[in-house]
Amino acid sequence: MKKLVLSGLLTAVFSITTYAQKGAIQLNGGIDIGLPIGNFGEGYGLGFGGTVKGLYGINDEGQVGLTLGYIHFGTKEDLGDGNSVSLGVIPILALYRHSFGKLYVEPQIGFSSIRSKVNFSGAGFNFGGSASSTSFSFAAGVGYMLGNIDLSARYQSFSQGGSGAGFAGLRVAYNFSL
Repeated sequence: MKKLVLSGLLTAVFSITTYAQKGAIQLNGGIDIGLPIGNFGEGYGLGFGGTVKGLYGINDEGQVGLTLGYIHFGTKEDLGDGNSVSLGVIPILALYRHSFGKLYVEPQIGFSSIRSKVNFSGAGFNFGGSASSTSFSFAAGVGYMLGNIDLSARYQSFSQGGSGAGFAGLRVAYNFSL
């Protein structure tokens, strides 16, 4: 299923860019902070990570591209020495960015690879393990370009354990023209 989704996303992005007016090509690398919302926020604290976006200009206002990255979330509570639970989110999202001068909107759709890791030890035992899954994911964001500095906020959602999870994200990035 995930190969089918990835193939569809890549086909859509390349189809749009093949028939569109050529424009600027940019690489955008940034630092992300994520604040878990809802049930996801009950157990997990602030997330940190980074994302890279490849952007291809299709006209003066629009760009299509792909977002790749990693955001790590730890638990809110201290579980004691040697004990930890964490969740890593690897988004792979196709995007469209529409600019209104320096301000832009950016819907994204794709999937996220979710990896959870657990480690407990004490009283003569040690237990650890990890699991991973892939789920449908989407994001909706707004941003502001300050020269080559890209400041943005978004809501990003993914499925975890059969239910939806999401976070509010802030991102500071730098644009490199290619």
